[in-house]
Amino acid sequence: MALIEHTSHFEKQFTVSGYVLSVAGDRVLLVHHRKLAKWLPPGGHVDPDETPQAAVVREVFEETGIHAAVRPHPGIDLEVDDTKEAQLDLPTSMSYQLIPERPGEPAHIHLDMAFVLDVTGDETVNFAADEVHGAGWFSLADVMALDTFPSVRAISRSLLADPASVTA
Repeated sequence: MALIEHTSHFEKQFTVSGYVLSVAGDRVLLVHHRKLAKWLPPGGHVDPDETPQAAVVREVFEETGIHAAVRPHPGIDLEVDDTKEAQLDLPTSMSYQLIPERPGEPAHIHLDMAFVLDVTGDETVNFAADEVHGAGWFSLADVMALDTFPSVRAISRSLLADPASVTA
């Protein structure tokens, strides 16, 4: 909790990350982030008046051209009344990320909600070169070898079946 205590005065921004799984469920969609120069799930900031669930679907499409839908994860049934309150699908994880200072941008915090998504159309990637350096589908072995963050490896490991661990 030292990071949270040390940065409690930093500006907080809500962001989303989308772990899109291939139709076969054996690969995850990642993009090469322009500023961080690392492989990450597509994602970005939640816009005003937008739910995180809508933001992650939008960001995935904007960065990769892939149509995807959030995998349902309703959490506890709150027995809510649709006219006044609705249960949103929960993220698979939520992290507190320190974004270092850059020229013209002070250090700040991303409160990142990671969602699992399923492809709803073609798996052909058409990445947005103005947003990311590249994009593609990666197996678990690929992800483990990429220049990425430990959290991306951990989430990918939890989502992708490791062929070496499957017994006949």
